[in-house]
Amino acid sequence: MSFALAGCAQIGAGFGQAAAESLGLDGADRRRRLYEQMHQVPIIVPPLVPNTGAGVVFAQDQMGPTTGHHWSVRRLAAWGWTAGTVTVYRNAVQTGFGAAATLTGEQWFTFPQPGTFTFGRGEMLLEPDDSLLISCSGVTLATGAQGITVQGSADQFQSWLLPDYLM
Repeated sequence: MSFALAGCAQIGAGFGQAAAESLGLDGADRRRRLYEQMHQVPIIVPPLVPNTGAGVVFAQDQMGPTTGHHWSVRRLAAWGWTAGTVTVYRNAVQTGFGAAATLTGEQWFTFPQPGTFTFGRGEMLLEPDDSLLISCSGVTLATGAQGITVQGSADQFQSWLLPDYLM
């Protein structure tokens, strides 16, 4: 067997483990089992309402995976401001409140203006019980905006599937 063929067989075997568990099932039971193991989830961040141009938002149940699951963030979009920056952190710690709030932790990226970021599989990985935190500074809300909106999507999968997911 050639190296390329052996590699494909090995990858196929890895990806096939989740499917193999569902092999004896048919129809709706098989689809339900596969969905339980891996599916895409929305990332819905509560509105970020700046206080004198700055603010922080965090909601564990909406901004990170639960115990036993991983997230691979695939897309994040932010809009609702015309000046300033919005920064995304992983597992940051907040000190202070309102305009004095600051985050320290792993800074993932900054929106210098409203827009959308997309990521490849496994590039922006959240471990079980990790979470995203969003902060803004120097922000001027867009006309008619009540706050900054951040939304996106992530691939959610059971933690035991991580090696297969990363292949």
